Amino acid sequence: MSQEYKQVWRFYAVCPELLISDGDCNVAISLDEDESHMAAQVLRLKEGENIEIADGFGWTARAKITAVRKKVVEASIYESRHFARSSGRRIAIVGLPKPGALDEVIQCCVEAGVEILIVFKGDRSTSKQELKSEKMRKQVRELTRITKSPFCTEIRLADSLKAGLALLHSEFPKTRVFVCDERPAHLSEVAHKTPHLLTEALNSEMRDFAFIVGPESSFSQGEYEVLAGEESARRGQFVTLGPRILRTPAAVAAAAYLISGCVEGH
Repeated sequence: MSQEYKQVWRFYAVCPELLISDGDCNVAISLDEDESHMAAQVLRLKEGENIEIADGFGWTARAKITAVRKKVVEASIYESRHFARSSGRRIAIVGLPKPGALDEVIQCCVEAGVEILIVFKGDRSTSKQELKSEKMRKQVRELTRITKSPFCTEIRLADSLKAGLALLHSEFPKTRVFVCDERPAHLSEVAHKTPHLLTEALNSEMRDFAFIVGPESSFSQGEYEVLAGEESARRGQFVTLGPRILRTPAAVAAAAYLISGCVEGH
């Protein structure tokens, strides 16, 4: 008789200072009130069940539940592991879309392994949604709980495209930027094919990659001038994702998976 599959659920906690290396261990840990509620009240987990614990910054561990109380669940960590960041970071810079579409954008980025998502308020963004970084980070955590990635996508907010690019270049100065636009070309006479450009970039010294997707109404003339500066400085390149006009979440998904495939396959 085959054994029934039992899912090992993930929970989040701060990595204990004792766990500085990989391998077997025996460390007690308590989940916070929210995570304990998820384990005890939502999932109805019991003592003796195995769980996974992560901090969202590369540390993961396997543990066994030792106590289930009203507001706290305790566990004993028996195996710990630290993951290193990849050499090529994937970064998304996305114009603020409609509220429902923003949820889709975050989901696409988490599932595709985008490490940093910078959301900027575009000149043509029609959404009046107030961006709450804490709410967005909670959404990322819940999505990463399912994907089991060692890292949670980091969320950054910017008041404009120019501010978003400044944020990018201050932290990752050697980043190659791809502007994903629905029109074939803006600043050059011949449209470039995205896969060719990515392959060419992967052979260069730039290993961090960012892609920019505008809001539903695309970029304004002023934003095109900002992007022209990126191209003139040889840090940016306009690319096309195909002949069809895509919704913002669809464009983010297409760009994220294309870049992920090129980076991971290099």
